[in-house]
Amino acid sequence: MSQNLFYRITLLTFYFLFLNSGVIYANIEKPIGEENKILLNIVGKERAYHELDENGLNYEGVGKNFEMGDSIRIGIYSRSIKAQTGKKIRNYGFTVEIDSGEPQKLKYEKPGDDVISADRPGWNYTEAGVWYVYMPVKKQGYIIKVKPLKGNPVVYLRLTSNDLIKEDKFTEGFLETVNRQDRWRIQTNEETDSGTVVTTLYWYPLKKNKQLQYEINGPATVRVFTRIEFNNGNPKDNYYVRIREDGYDLGTYYFDTEKSEKSSVSKTGKTVGKWRSLWLNIPKGKHYYTFTLPNIEDNSDKTVYIRLKKWQED
Repeated sequence: MSQNLFYRITLLTFYFLFLNSGVIYANIEKPIGEENKILLNIVGKERAYHELDENGLNYEGVGKNFEMGDSIRIGIYSRSIKAQTGKKIRNYGFTVEIDSGEPQKLKYEKPGDDVISADRPGWNYTEAGVWYVYMPVKKQGYIIKVKPLKGNPVVYLRLTSNDLIKEDKFTEGFLETVNRQDRWRIQTNEETDSGTVVTTLYWYPLKKNKQLQYEINGPATVRVFTRIEFNNGNPKDNYYVRIREDGYDLGTYYFDTEKSEKSSVSKTGKTVGKWRSLWLNIPKGKHYYTFTLPNIEDNSDKTVYIRLKKWQED
């Protein structure tokens, strides 16, 4: 599968997955320069979007307001405009470039929605196309450039950066897989005034053509911790993890990380990356969550360690 096709199909992670996963602090990112803004009335609330013209939209310092150490979620919400009596489906797309990386192409087919704007009476707007990506917090933030595809109708964008903050605590222990797969120990060495303190935690390795499956009873909130094993000698790496709920795709998640100077696999001595995480909101009842490595570039040849913790609400 090509990387462009991957982004088009599987990185459209569902917004509802995160609505109840904790207190979500959203930062609305504004493009630089004088860009055309429109206020859309969405379920009785006005949301600011910016027009994606032929020159594109450029953002600087995205996510710089959050604390260092964990991932942030960057979201791009897009809608096209349509006549009330026109075509039912609108096709549009654009490319997204983060910090001069390879542009990723996103394409959408969206029906009309009950979204209107006082700025353009008599017109409707489509359902939102949603794209999420997880990145580590950077002190200066990220530079994001969005360019329209040729032949696009008028498209409007809204870009956010989110940090998930929980105010309670985790339950004791971590969640185990249904088939009790082998667990590997990862140790972290912390230097203190009194000497070296070694902390060891159990993680499940996720490898090519393998899967991890969990049975989780809801309603519940679960945090998924991930970290990659470093084999390429580079100080930084990225990886993807696909998650399914009861056999249905929740999404494929992208993580960018750097090599840890403190943590390694106890059995092999191999260095791992700094952990990155996401949250899952578990609906009421018994559900099964399956984790795999999608076959994107060399991603399936990597080893990613997984650890799940259930959040305890007071």
